[in-house]
Amino acid sequence: MTSTAIVDAFISTKETLYDVGIEDDFFLDLVASRLLIERVGESNNQDWWESRVLSETGRARLSEVTPKTQLKAQIDLAFKVGRKAEADRLPDDSISLFSFGPQMESRLTAAIEEIKSDDELTLEALEDLSVSTLDEGWTAGVIAETEANISGAPDSDSFQEPGDGESFLLNENGYTQDEIEPEKWRLLTTLLQAYGYCTDQLRVPYYSLESELKSENA
Repeated sequence: MTSTAIVDAFISTKETLYDVGIEDDFFLDLVASRLLIERVGESNNQDWWESRVLSETGRARLSEVTPKTQLKAQIDLAFKVGRKAEADRLPDDSISLFSFGPQMESRLTAAIEEIKSDDELTLEALEDLSVSTLDEGWTAGVIAETEANISGAPDSDSFQEPGDGESFLLNENGYTQDEIEPEKWRLLTTLLQAYGYCTDQLRVPYYSLESELKSENA
């Protein structure tokens, strides 16, 4: 699997998401990143989770059930799969690729609810993505295609390579919900960079989600 194919799938996915009504730059990058990671981890690729939601077969099955909202249904289901896979490996109150805290997730859900129905727009590039092997650092090209330059590149010194566990903490310092918004680009790109260490096995990167009360008392 070439990194070019992965990057092309990411770019194409962003274009499709924009065409169906997601215009916020961060949400475009976040949703496209989640869908890409979900597709890479599906059972007919890296087999990180039991899912083929974003495959051609997955689309066909959802089209039978939700023909007018198939794309939105794919996104919703892909999010649920990724979120559960991460949650099964993470402590409570974590910030991860599929869980950016209640405030951000609420806003994202509202944006996805506004997706326009269009039978001709599909996630074809993701369907065609076949990933038999991954090289370490495979997400670097994806990061380069995000809008992360708005607030800087990922902080590569903030974490060490993952060990043998199912998850790894990226930084001892966590974030409150209010702190997520100004740091969202750095969080996203660092999470993507950390996913680039996942090759033969899924190890979920995360930050701690701190409570506002705890932050005030610190």
